[in-house]
Amino acid sequence: MIKSYNELPLGLFLKVNAVLEDKALDMLDQQAKIIALLSGKTENEIYSMPLAEYSRLAADADFLRETCPPATAPSRVIVGDVVLIPVQEITEITTAQYIDFQTFSKQGAAGLVGLLSVFLVPEGHSYNDGYDMKAVKEAVARLDMPVAMGLVGFLFASLLGSIRASLSFLDKMATRLPMEKRENLAKEAEKFRKKIAGLGLSV
Repeated sequence: MIKSYNELPLGLFLKVNAVLEDKALDMLDQQAKIIALLSGKTENEIYSMPLAEYSRLAADADFLRETCPPATAPSRVIVGDVVLIPVQEITEITTAQYIDFQTFSKQGAAGLVGLLSVFLVPEGHSYNDGYDMKAVKEAVARLDMPVAMGLVGFLFASLLGSIRASLSFLDKMATRLPMEKRENLAKEAEKFRKKIAGLGLSV
């Protein structure tokens, strides 16, 4: 039975999260499905067990009520025999990485494995060149939650820093433009700021 985020791999967390987001399930069915996932048992086994044992497993799953504490993002990630290197500079990503990032970021939590696979590249390789992307995604899905959340936080902080620098540059450039063009650029920049704010970020 998984009793903490340190034992919970990202891929399994996403299955738990899908159960929590399933509005067709009542609270007790959700709990039973989650306990089955965390314990490795079938749902039938969960429903058939003595109530006292079920209550003990439910208590073990209480860690999910807390926020996952992110670990410091490592400079390299080793999962089995796969060594992954996180992107250090967002400004150095390729066009393909940016396009794939846009795709996965629109999927919310369900896109986390794909999103991280965009920014975690096997050691000695360039993005999506000469390695098995499926193997990378499988490795990412096995990351424990604190490490996965630490990497997500690091990547989004880097992205936000890059966005801030770009907007600051645009603000400075706008002062050199004719008034009409300056106003149009200011409106576009404001629209972009609102989109970022809609993601819960601040620029």
